Amino acid sequence: MSVTPTVLGALRRFLPDFLESGPPLSDAQRRAIWAITHCRTPAMGGRAFACGDCHGVRFAWHSCNHKACPQCGRAATARWVQRELGKRVNAPHFLVTFTLPAELRGCLHGPHAGKAHDLFFKAVAGSLSEKLAADKGLRAAVSGFTAVLHTWNQQLGFHPHIHCLVPGCGLDADGRWVRIKKPGFLLYLPHLQCAFRQHVYKLFRAHGWQVDPAVWDKDWGVHVQPVGSGASALKYLGAYVAKTAIGDSRIVAVTDDSVTFRWKNRAAGNRVETQTLPGVEFVRRYLRHVLPKGLRSIRYYGFCHPAAKANRLRVQLHSGRVVDPGATHPAPAPPAIAPLCPGCRQPMIHLLSLASPWRQRGPPGPSATSCSPCAP
Repeated sequence: MSVTPTVLGALRRFLPDFLESGPPLSDAQRRAIWAITHCRTPAMGGRAFACGDCHGVRFAWHSCNHKACPQCGRAATARWVQRELGKRVNAPHFLVTFTLPAELRGCLHGPHAGKAHDLFFKAVAGSLSEKLAADKGLRAAVSGFTAVLHTWNQQLGFHPHIHCLVPGCGLDADGRWVRIKKPGFLLYLPHLQCAFRQHVYKLFRAHGWQVDPAVWDKDWGVHVQPVGSGASALKYLGAYVAKTAIGDSRIVAVTDDSVTFRWKNRAAGNRVETQTLPGVEFVRRYLRHVLPKGLRSIRYYGFCHPAAKANRLRVQLHSGRVVDPGATHPAPAPPAIAPLCPGCRQPMIHLLSLASPWRQRGPPGPSATSCSPCAP
């Protein structure tokens, strides 16, 4: 059977098999499946257009805008990147990455997944803020950074880590502007690793969560990399804002029993290779990256927080950066252009908008018995 080599084609082909053999789905995963498989279909509602010349009629169905949907997210990503570029300060930036050890990753699934993700963010923010204030690389009592959660690797494996984009400047205890003392150096990595481990230990212990004791004696994955002005790092992080683990461009083939996709082998100098997974395993890995409902995967701390505008403005002024209001607050999107008639290529007229029966009170959460997840 011929299957379109796309993520949606793979999901439509193997979702029924996965639902029969796989574990029960979470509410968030059920919502994701419904949104992905109904994206740009009549179930989402849309608009009707008519041609004044040949009287043809065309329907444009709405997108689902779910983060797990491979068809959505491009516009949201562009808006986020543009907004964040306008808020940068004139200082060297660093990308600090915190990776959760394999022994603790099971906590990010199950009934307490949302709380575990919050604790992960809290440990990252606490340890980074602590060391930015204490280590002699910066010594900023008021620092700021943007944290972005990323849960996958190139092979769709579960690899939760948080990227923090950190400007190398801030305010000291007296409110004076400070910046890094040594070019390319933000803080001592061993100190940050130790602080991160201690924060996770205290938070997990406070909630009574039991984990393998050996994890507290190993080195934890923390990486610090200078990224210049931060512009390229923001564009890199933008891929995580409103997109999912894999896009259609990486899908090579979808057969009756497997999915083949491209991936970059970091250990071999980013060499592009292909991997083939059984169809059910591909679906399992894909759905594992659906985040719990309500979880914020992007968080702001210190003077980067929206509520800290006074400190942010003070840091921006001291750094010599002139804030561009047009970049911080992008202009409204231009009105949608009417589609051309497929018959005579003339602009069509908007007739009416069609509401979705499923979206009157927010995104639906249908059970397996109320609708088929593979319905077109």
